[in-house]
Amino acid sequence: VLNFDDLDLSLIEISHRSKNFVAVMEEAQALVKEIMNVPDGYSVLFLQGGASLQFIMAPFNLMKAEGGKAAYLNTGSWSTKAIKEAGRWGEAVEVASSKDKNFSYVPKGFDIPSDADYFHYTSNNTIFGTTVKEVPQTDIPVVCDMSSDIMSRPVNVADYGLIYAGAQKNMGPAGATLVIVKDELLGKTGRDIPAYLDYKVHISKDSMFNTPPVFSVYVSMLTLRWLKGLGGIPEIQKRNQEKADLMYG
Repeated sequence: VLNFDDLDLSLIEISHRSKNFVAVMEEAQALVKEIMNVPDGYSVLFLQGGASLQFIMAPFNLMKAEGGKAAYLNTGSWSTKAIKEAGRWGEAVEVASSKDKNFSYVPKGFDIPSDADYFHYTSNNTIFGTTVKEVPQTDIPVVCDMSSDIMSRPVNVADYGLIYAGAQKNMGPAGATLVIVKDELLGKTGRDIPAYLDYKVHISKDSMFNTPPVFSVYVSMLTLRWLKGLGGIPEIQKRNQEKADLMYG
């Protein structure tokens, strides 16, 4: 905070386009790719606006402008909000919901329409204490809000078309949102997307289309370094399981 990179200036005083901060952004993105084994053909972004903005960006970038439809699993307050936002841009089909029992369980045995542009679910619901432990099987792109359990356990990124997560639970301070998106899914909606809501714009600018949340990205980078040094996600999963066993036991 007082002296970043021996500049006698703080991180939050220097230009976000200086080589010093660009190096931070590049390392943070590279660490995400390494720790999560992100395959080729995916882009890693650090954006702003939290998961709430992703509730809008996901359908805007993936749902067709004409006759667009997306399938949603409703397991809590966050997926409820995501469904509402998607409904502004097309048909948001609720394939199953656990609202009837105050979201105390995760629905199973539901059908995902094959003609939907994507299927969306929330992996972990902190308010209600439920977790979706297996990726629902479908041939359409899968979108997941992993805001509360990102990097807490291994996931196969190739199973997803889009992953997004607020940094503030597991990665760093509030302000940054991690987005991992499959490049080949973009630019196919026929929709005129405002620049800030367009993933392709952010990819082309390496997450620097506008001033990034420099402090949150920096602390996320430090956390990712720490996580890598521990042994990565397998080690943190082991520690998380030990904590869970202690509490639930």
